[in-house]
Amino acid sequence: MPSLAVTEICRLLSDPVRRGSPDLAAEFCAAIADDELRVIEVTPHDYRRMSELLAAYASLRLQAVDACVIALAERFDLRQVATLDQRDYLVVAPRHLPKGQRLTILPGD
Repeated sequence: MPSLAVTEICRLLSDPVRRGSPDLAAEFCAAIADDELRVIEVTPHDYRRMSELLAAYASLRLQAVDACVIALAERFDLRQVATLDQRDYLVVAPRHLPKGQRLTILPGD
């Protein structure tokens, strides 16, 4: 997961409206500390690609974290990403996939 996503994930996990709690956010951080989850630092190249994606898909109101996930998927040649926000990923065309293909969203239906 991109380092930019950690704060957003912690916020979602601790949100009582989403049936979250501070304990869930703490467990998530512990999983990172225990190397159960890998956090990827964003490079200047990733930020450049994020800038391109944010500009190209401005009408979608693409969020920076989603643009970052797509940039990292391109860099690491990933075909699948985990997200709760499917909308943008059904539209954005990653550079590393053949024309017309999109990233596969996990968890699946």
